[in-house]
Amino acid sequence: MSFLVIEHAVYTIGSAGWWGGIGIFATYAAVVFAAARTWKGEELRIFERWWGYALAALLLVKHLYLYQSGLWNVHDNLEMHLCGFSRILSILLLAFGARWAFYPLFFWGIVGGFHSLLTPELTGGDTPFMYAEYYIVHGGIIIIPLYFVFARGWMIGKWTWAKVLGINVLLMAPVGLVNYLVDANYMFLCQRPMVENPFIMGDWPFYILGFLAAGALHYGVLTLLFWKRINRTA
Repeated sequence: MSFLVIEHAVYTIGSAGWWGGIGIFATYAAVVFAAARTWKGEELRIFERWWGYALAALLLVKHLYLYQSGLWNVHDNLEMHLCGFSRILSILLLAFGARWAFYPLFFWGIVGGFHSLLTPELTGGDTPFMYAEYYIVHGGIIIIPLYFVFARGWMIGKWTWAKVLGINVLLMAPVGLVNYLVDANYMFLCQRPMVENPFIMGDWPFYILGFLAAGALHYGVLTLLFWKRINRTA
């Protein structure tokens, strides 16, 4: 069975489309960290709120754009992939200061965003708007938690990785139910992604076990990379 309603776009590493996306990501990161060096205190908090409002507006514009183009559907456009959840967490964190959102976003955003940039699969199609929107969103979910680490001094705990991995497992049941009800493939629980990635191995359901193992590995490595900072803030 194929779950594709909108034709997905995949860019291979090193292609012109891939490098263009990396350029959008690099520009985004440069603007954010330049702002962090320029503004402090309440000015920085105002910047964060407007950043969050802009991301919320982009989310609304995306759905309106897909609807007016006749492309919106429940199979592709519910925000129920981990990157979609990360997008919502980003808005809650920036616009409303929901600190709890930082902890899952740190792992889902950095790990999911990294692989989304490395092996992109644009589920909304590859029109110029959806192309730019994809890289702004998936680049942003990497940039935002790193911004809060380096600009605001926030940090995860020693066991946050395990808690977030547990949330991943718990999410499978409700997301799987939605997939069943609307014949979709959110979190790629029903069909493996189209991209070529060494962490996607085997057919259903074995590649899902690979997802969990890869998640544990990535979350553990990410925790170790920040281990000294974790200990300093403990």
